[in-house]
Amino acid sequence: MNIKAFSWITLVRFLPAGLLLTALLGISSPLQAGGHKVFIPPPKIDIDPVIEADVQAVIHETANRWNSQDFSTLLELWDPAEPFPTYLAEEQAQWFIGWDRLRGYLDPARPNPAVEAIREEMSNIHVKLIAPDLAIAVWDMHFEMKIIAAHPIGENIRVSAVLRKTDAGWRYIHWAESPKTAMVYIEDLFERDVAPGWDEYFEGAQQRKKDVWRKKRAEQN
Repeated sequence: MNIKAFSWITLVRFLPAGLLLTALLGISSPLQAGGHKVFIPPPKIDIDPVIEADVQAVIHETANRWNSQDFSTLLELWDPAEPFPTYLAEEQAQWFIGWDRLRGYLDPARPNPAVEAIREEMSNIHVKLIAPDLAIAVWDMHFEMKIIAAHPIGENIRVSAVLRKTDAGWRYIHWAESPKTAMVYIEDLFERDVAPGWDEYFEGAQQRKKDVWRKKRAEQN
């Protein structure tokens, strides 16, 4: 299957129990502790606001075209003068290099009937100009999909792209999707299942824990 028929979240549903356990054990290792979840606001990139807005508009239009379900129209957002466009889809084992692979993915001769609907939303778009006619963009993409006989699934993916300024506007020449590692993704799932009100409960639990320790020390003395 192509067109994201299998994403990270789909694969996680079918992971063997042993692999899941390995992933969960990895979460508690020192390498996974703390730092990888610290959020640091990015610096403001110095860029012409018109260029920034134009590139962001192309990225939002990309989501609109996925959501139209006519995926072939995405090819119109690529620079036709680029001889070797490059594309990395998160669920694919290989980079797509060249128009044949890109067209085969976005506009296959026989569309995949298993994919019933796709929805995307782009956010946190940062744009950096690296040449008068070249820009790099990085952003977050929320992706949702419905496959026949399955519940809809969703995930958050990091994306980066290189766009070139053409007579028709900014157009892609490179695209790469960067999902989280399995360990971090599973950790996110567990964090998402924490019920509302945890912060208030945690404060009380910490106080009760101190009371227990104080009582034990008093009994020992």
